Amino acid sequence: MEAESKVKSLHKALKVLECFTPKAMELGVSEIARLLDLNKSNVYNILATLEECGYVKKNKTSEKYSLDFKMVQFSYTVMSSYPYTNLIVPVIKDLASDLNAIVYFGIPHGDKVLYLFSAYPKSYGKNIPYRSILGETAPYYCTSLGKALLISMEENEIMHLISGEKIKYTENTLVETEDILADIKQSKERGYAIDNIEHEIGVRCVGVPVTDRNGSLIGAISASGPTSIVTEEKIESFSQKIMTAAFEIQSRL
Repeated sequence: MEAESKVKSLHKALKVLECFTPKAMELGVSEIARLLDLNKSNVYNILATLEECGYVKKNKTSEKYSLDFKMVQFSYTVMSSYPYTNLIVPVIKDLASDLNAIVYFGIPHGDKVLYLFSAYPKSYGKNIPYRSILGETAPYYCTSLGKALLISMEENEIMHLISGEKIKYTENTLVETEDILADIKQSKERGYAIDNIEHEIGVRCVGVPVTDRNGSLIGAISASGPTSIVTEEKIESFSQKIMTAAFEIQSRL
């Protein structure tokens, strides 16, 4: 029973850490307790332990907590062990400059797409602030990265990944299962996926799956930008260049 109690405590502590996201970077005890349906004293004790160990820090003014830099050590360790970093990063940097668009690389991670790398063209520096995409997640059904990953999966896996609750981010977001499946089928037939202003207003993206030489999925590449840059007329040329980049990564594996 003591061992079981320790496991439950560890599980709660991990769930507390998972509450912190790019959209909720600072949280109070009451907020976390409400999110996890825990009592506040339990949450406070967990946060106090995490703070003592350097995983979270407390804002003395707001009395709220946020993740501390010790968490970065884990991301560095994970990325250092990722076998394709040195193959992917140079390719997406060249692609970003060629397309004059932001290029992302992501992988399947549970019920979301996990962004690992991003590359920005130099011309974006003045107009769009750079932000690291590492660790951010997004839905499969309304992003070009997500759809690109789905077109390389089996039907039962696709159904599982699009079966959850869907948010209509824009008026273009597809939320009906039959519409999403039809879009995936069309994407599979042409070899690339399109996010046609479905996840962010004013942003269009084109995505392509990346596989190894045996055809096993390792991730996806997408090019993203304002609709003034990623125009409907440019989708075909973008897709061809992204597919070339995906093939280049595959050939280096």
